[in-house]
This record gives sequence, structure tokens and C-alpha cells, in this order.
Amino acid sequence: MTAGRLFLTCLIFLGMYQFTEAEAQVFRYPEDTRPSSLLPFFADDMSSVRMTELIFEGLVFQNRRGDVEGALASSWKIDPGNRGIRFALRQGVKWHDGREFTAADVVFTVNAAKNPKTVFNGKGVYGFITDVRAEGKYAVYFGFNRPLSEPAKRFLFKIIPKHKFKGTAIKRQDRFSRRPVGTGPYKVSRFGSRMAELKTNGDYRDPARIPRVVMQHTPDKSAQVNLLQYSGGKAGVQAVIFLPPKNIPLFENSDSVVLEPYHTVSWWYMGYNHKNPALAIREVRDAIALAVDREELLEANLGRGDILSGPFTESSPFYNFEVELRNQDLGRANQLLETAGFKMRGGYRSKGRMKLEFDFVLDKELAEQQALFLGMQAQLKKIGVKLMPRYVDHAAYREQVFKRRKYDLTINIWSFEEVEDVYDLFHSKGAINFINYSNPEVDAILDKSKAAKDHKEYKALMMKLHGILNRELPYLFLWSLDIYSGISKRVRNIIIAPYYYFTSFKEWELRR
Repeated sequence: MTAGRLFLTCLIFLGMYQFTEAEAQVFRYPEDTRPSSLLPFFADDMSSVRMTELIFEGLVFQNRRGDVEGALASSWKIDPGNRGIRFALRQGVKWHDGREFTAADVVFTVNAAKNPKTVFNGKGVYGFITDVRAEGKYAVYFGFNRPLSEPAKRFLFKIIPKHKFKGTAIKRQDRFSRRPVGTGPYKVSRFGSRMAELKTNGDYRDPARIPRVVMQHTPDKSAQVNLLQYSGGKAGVQAVIFLPPKNIPLFENSDSVVLEPYHTVSWWYMGYNHKNPALAIREVRDAIALAVDREELLEANLGRGDILSGPFTESSPFYNFEVELRNQDLGRANQLLETAGFKMRGGYRSKGRMKLEFDFVLDKELAEQQALFLGMQAQLKKIGVKLMPRYVDHAAYREQVFKRRKYDLTINIWSFEEVEDVYDLFHSKGAINFINYSNPEVDAILDKSKAAKDHKEYKALMMKLHGILNRELPYLFLWSLDIYSGISKRVRNIIIAPYYYFTSFKEWELRR
């Protein structure tokens, strides 16, 4: 059966299906990729992050206005001089397995995160903490490495249960990543390769209004859009988290679907592996950047967004608007390669035994990447650069690119919380410097930023960094997108908090 016939059959079935009251109260949504881990440290793709929002809690959260409210903490007091903070914890909170939540869990979480043997992408989130200690069963004190403005905002990270681990050295493969235990409004009832199901946590202090949530792994973005469009949101899925901008006009006057904008700090990039001798040459990276028409690729494949000149989005306080964008210039690109000694032979360039032929590794579950690759391949052929695609599944992609670093070029997206912390991306010792980039000038700025005493100094350093990275091109910085979610009008009381999606989901409601 073809994909089209299968989809049509599904629609016919859904149209004939008579919903029971229980079935009508299931919120279904698709994800492009399977969640890689439900252990918060290792939830480093957005499908994992969204699910952990429903399962776990931090000490605080940000409401729809961006204000900080207590979650596992009931109150807090900041030290004079903003060098520390003391949290009073909620009493009577239970983990999903019935065990009591206490200060020991908070201390354990931070010590596990800071343990060098716990290796994960977001370690920088905890870098400001120099001291953490329990003060009785229901209070925790944190000391900082410098004065911080609005320090409570730093404690959005999720808390994990001490009793589920043997020590603070935690591995990505820990069974907890598939069988998580949190304190949040939902707990996992099923977690498989194609779907995950959550049900409400009956012990939660403010029970969620939708009894069940089902995540469906649906890598085809067109299938996601069709399910939402043709089902009218009444069957199949009740939301598509990210609607490609080119599909937004389909729903602008819809009777069954509403468009909800939401803000996220994320940007697309093409990563160069600097261990490749040719890509270690800045003129080669620059020529590739000049050969790529980002405006054309964005409009043809994704829709609306902002072309970027560096590692920050235009909404970031660190974006340096004085840095000029590179526009496509094939003449200049060819000139750079000629000057660097790369001569055209048989349609592609080489210099001795060094050929401008690169393995381009792609996550085959992300359809947008494949279309973008074909566009880049055609554009770079014009300057004698050959791209050879290597399509791998999601788990193999993460292993090959981020862990083993066996690739030449790749496309992906970095997503951040409220502010982009790029230390671990670009420092030579950064935990997620998978591009093998090393630059003493960049290291010095990043090290100085860690010791910055105020936001003004930190901002100046980041804006300087923006300019240097635009010149050095450790990545080809691509774009940030205008993001809209499509949500069925059956869903009421929708609140999408800044930078996250399901933070306030417990307040959403479904009507039949």
C-alpha cells in the first residue's frame, strides 16, 4: 500500500470512528523525531524536552508573562549582594512512585549535573553554582560564583529523584531514561519506539485537566499537516507543534484550527568538522558560505525567518547588528579557492591529494534537512565543491555526529532556553564542541565571560564574540524561523509560555 493510500485509509477510519468520552479526552500530537531520552540531563532534542516538561518540575517556572513562579519551591530569599539564594520547598510532594520529595533530591540533582562523569550538553546551566546544601528536609541553599541579576530564573532546570540512582555519575543509557519518575502533572504509562503515552498524576497538587497525552512519532511533516488539516483536529492529532511557514496559509482562515505563535530561541546551522584538513582552512569555509544562497534555501524549503550573521538570534540581547551578513557571491567564492591553491579538475576542485569532496551526514527523520541538502549540493557544485549525502536514522545520527564526530558537514538546529549560552559550543574544551573547533581568542573571551561581574560586561563580550565567529565561521550560521503552532479549536485555555511549549499544559482543556 502506498503512503498516500495508507493516509487516505486512516482518514476514512478516523471519520467513521465514534469517539467515546474517554477517547475524546486524549490529546495527541506528532513529533518529527523520537525522544532520545526522558532523563532531563540527556533530553537534548526538542521532542525529549517537551515530554520532560510534562513529567518533571524545576524549583521554579516562568509563566506566560515571563515572571518566575514557584514549582517545587514555595518561596525563596536572595542573599544581599546577589551571591546566593535559599529556597523553601513544598511539603507533601510525591514522586510518581510514591516516595517523598525532599531537599536531598535537589542537592543530588546538582551534584550529579556537576559530576565530571555525568557527560551531557547542558552542563553550563549549572556552572554558576559553587555551593549547594540541604538545610533540613525542606530547604536548600545555593551559593554563586558571582553576583547574579534575577537569580531565581536560573533554577528552571528539572529535579530528579536521588533514590532512583546508585550515585551521582549518571550515564545516558541509564534505564531511568526510558522509565522516568518525576513529580510533574503527568507520568509515563507507555514509552515505545513509535509512540509514548502519559496519564495524569493523581497525587499532583493541581491536577491536569486532560487525562491522557499521546505522542506519535511522525517524521513526515506533510503527514503531520494533513492529519491536522483533514481531520479538523477532531481525530488523529490535536496539535502540530511546529508548522512549516509555507503551510501557515492553509490554516489562516480555518474553522477547526487556530494558529498560535510562540517564541523559542533556536537557530539553524551547517556544521564544519575542523578535523577535516580542507575545512580547517578558513578560505574554504568562507568560500562555502559565499556559495550558499541562504535566502533562496529558506524561502523554498521553510518559509519565513531571519538570516543570521552569528550564533545569536535577532531577539537576543547579544546579537551584533553591526556585523554584516554574507550574501551569495560565486565570483568571490571561486577566487578564494583559486588563491588557496584549489584548482578545478573534472568539475571539482582539489589541491594535491586534498579534494573538496565532503561527507554530508543527515538525520533521515528530518525531511527538511534532505531538501535543504539538495539545494546546498547544487549551489556548491558551482564552485567545485562536491557533497556526498550520508542518511542515517536519528539515534545513529547522534552517535555518529555528536559522539564519534565522524562527518565532514551536517545541518542541524541549536535550541536554547531564555538566553543563548554558547560556551560549550565554541570553547576548545566545550562539552558540545563536536565540530572540533579551537581558537585561543575565542577561548579567552568565553573564559572571561564566565567571570563577568555584571550583565553589561557579559553582553559586551558576547557581542564581540559574535563578530569574531562571523569572521572565523566555525559554523555557517543559517537562520532563525518564525514559529507557529497549529492547534485544534477543541483545545481551550491554551497557554504557551515563552521558550517552552508544555509548561502550562495542565491548564489546557479538551472539548468533544
